[in-house]
Amino acid sequence: MYVMSIKFDTSWWSKSKDERASLISSLEETENKIRSNLISLKRFVSVRGNSDLLYWFSSADTDSLLNSRYSVLASLRGAASEGYSMISIFRPSPYEMGGGTDVSKILNLPQLQYFVAYPMKKSPEWYLLPFEERRKIMGEHINMAKSHPKNQGIRSYTTYSFGVQDDEFVVLYEIPSLSDWTHVVEKLREALARKWIVNEAPILVGETKDIKSAFLL
Repeated sequence: MYVMSIKFDTSWWSKSKDERASLISSLEETENKIRSNLISLKRFVSVRGNSDLLYWFSSADTDSLLNSRYSVLASLRGAASEGYSMISIFRPSPYEMGGGTDVSKILNLPQLQYFVAYPMKKSPEWYLLPFEERRKIMGEHINMAKSHPKNQGIRSYTTYSFGVQDDEFVVLYEIPSLSDWTHVVEKLREALARKWIVNEAPILVGETKDIKSAFLL
């Protein structure tokens, strides 16, 4: 999986509406071309000032991820640059039983209204705990999340990035409601597993939104 944030350069809003429309059309044409080579392609308009667009590419090989990345950047013809990016591999959690879900089916469901992604790193002490103790601690965390009354329709993906980027995980969520999401996250701060978390930044937040309505004002 590959998540990338894109930031328009400072001249974007000084371009004419026709110029911006041409670039957005080029971007949409590129998305249509590369989509067939991916398991899924999801694009969001950023709701934070650290980026303008967020892309989430899923593929079984890195060639398709790299091609998608460079194709998107090339389609914008220098009007934007990549900000932050994360690469990771999806596999079932060792702490959850029955983790054999076909993730490609879930990834190809219509995307939800909001998207949240961030890297995560745990302290070395976490990995020195016996596995059964770690599973018990993570079991509490998982059960707290699943049983929360505001956790309605949230899709979560914990992916692994050991040895391929600075952090150890990339955590991704598709979310129907940001308000409900904040309640769930606040409650999870009480989980014992929080004791070993050392980084969860930067947080990327996007919304499913037509890019013409967002960037052709």
